[in-house]
Amino acid sequence: MTYWNPDAYMKFGNERTRPSIDLVGRIDLADPASVVDIGCGPGNSTQVLRERWPKASVIGLDSSPRMIEKARAAFPAGEWVLADAASWAPDGRYDLIFSNATLQWIPDHDALIGRLFERVARGGALAVQVPANSGSPLHQALLRTARSPEWRTATAGCENLITYQDAAFYYDRLRGRTGRLDIWETTYFHVMESRRDLVEWYASTGLRPYLERLAGDHEREAFRNRVLSECESGYPLRADGRVLFPFKRLFFVAYRD
Repeated sequence: MTYWNPDAYMKFGNERTRPSIDLVGRIDLADPASVVDIGCGPGNSTQVLRERWPKASVIGLDSSPRMIEKARAAFPAGEWVLADAASWAPDGRYDLIFSNATLQWIPDHDALIGRLFERVARGGALAVQVPANSGSPLHQALLRTARSPEWRTATAGCENLITYQDAAFYYDRLRGRTGRLDIWETTYFHVMESRRDLVEWYASTGLRPYLERLAGDHEREAFRNRVLSECESGYPLRADGRVLFPFKRLFFVAYRD
């Protein structure tokens, strides 16, 4: 069973919400009536959608009971759905299907992208943001640590839980379905107070499934410390003692004719 901690996730709430704001700002839909936020988490991205289109019916969908509980507490009037996006099969179509930093947790993007686009109404759009940070020093440090003799047995298979694809992959899957596709990458330079914040950031996302496989707090802390040690050289301290954390993200908006 996978558990998401909404409080840990939102420790860097501004940084995690910024891509939602940027993606919503690029969507060329005047007045969508129905919007679904796939992987809404604690509702921060859903709120961005509501603010952009206040007349729309906006649904937040997530597979984590804790995330849905947090979202419902923050916005009781909202419509929140506990469901797995990997098997989500709605009866109708939506003017906008939106997903911020969620699809990387779902395998087989070849089938997934087509299935989601089929649920977009005529004149609507599929808008997605996924991390494109697999080559970062932090992620590579995680992989080296997980492959080390101490942890490779316990963490076997975790590497396959996150799906990374490039822009060309999504272009090829969508070009035959849409006459209008907007696709781009953005690198965000997050300012971290220390290198340890790098691991704190990742502990609630990409590092999380690895930590869940380990036995006890002592082993989890040892794993986190090894990841930190492995990535330190890739993140030099600035003159003020802080760290610049470049994080690349891939965006696309596909419009249905």
